[in-house]
Amino acid sequence: MSVEVREWSSEAIELYLEGFPLSLLNAIRRYSMAKVPTYAIDEVTIVVNTSAMFDEMLSHRLAMIPLRSEESINKLLSVDVALCEKCSLDSEEKPSKDVCDKCFINMFLEAEAHDEEVTVYSDEIKSEDPYVKPVYGNIPIVILAPGQQISLELRARIGRGLEHAKWSPATVAITRNVAEIKIDKDLCNLCGKCVEICPKKVLNIDGGVIKVERVTDCIVCKQCVVICPTKAIDVVNLEDKNILRVESSGALEPETIIRLSLELLRRDLASLQDFIEKVKRGVKS
Repeated sequence: MSVEVREWSSEAIELYLEGFPLSLLNAIRRYSMAKVPTYAIDEVTIVVNTSAMFDEMLSHRLAMIPLRSEESINKLLSVDVALCEKCSLDSEEKPSKDVCDKCFINMFLEAEAHDEEVTVYSDEIKSEDPYVKPVYGNIPIVILAPGQQISLELRARIGRGLEHAKWSPATVAITRNVAEIKIDKDLCNLCGKCVEICPKKVLNIDGGVIKVERVTDCIVCKQCVVICPTKAIDVVNLEDKNILRVESSGALEPETIIRLSLELLRRDLASLQDFIEKVKRGVKS
């Protein structure tokens, strides 16, 4: 088994993995989108809204603004997210005040247009927690005409993408096989059609032969196979070599998303194993 980092930035991480089952990588991918907790605006109290935008639309736009949660990771993991979710459900059982104090963060947004039209941006949202705030300050929320104003009280809470996409820290999470490109030199007539049609420019003619460059960039579209007049090229998936790519909304760092996905997956597997062991002991007794 081996892991190689192909790309790593504040926005995305891409790993080349060899020897790992695709089912495991797919579980990590799904956990990164559905199980890793973050903060998102969940409650909006409209004190004043004289803008042209309906209250519901304004609330929805606010909810979809990603909130930076990386620096509050310990708080995120100290709360049972399943308890936080009950606040948004029609459940008689509500979490205790101690849980709510950890789960919720109060925010405010006030803006007014006087003589000129004003665009209200996400950096105008004020948070009681300096570490939990909009990831990007240039997200437009609403346009106020002269004389219009808004005054809003917001509550952000901990949640997961399993409940709503606004809590998902990953905007993109994919797994794909690495391709193996086979070229029969005896059949190849060097027409160059496969080189021209390749969308990722994986193929190249060099020294009188077709060469494969950056095979990990191949997306297995097989356009080269279709267009080759002599059927000299074939593309197959390598089952034991895969690419895992996760792109972040900015709420968490990409490497943090993968790390937490692994930790949560391992915890759930341990719980499943304990349950199976209890069932076995019950059957034997």
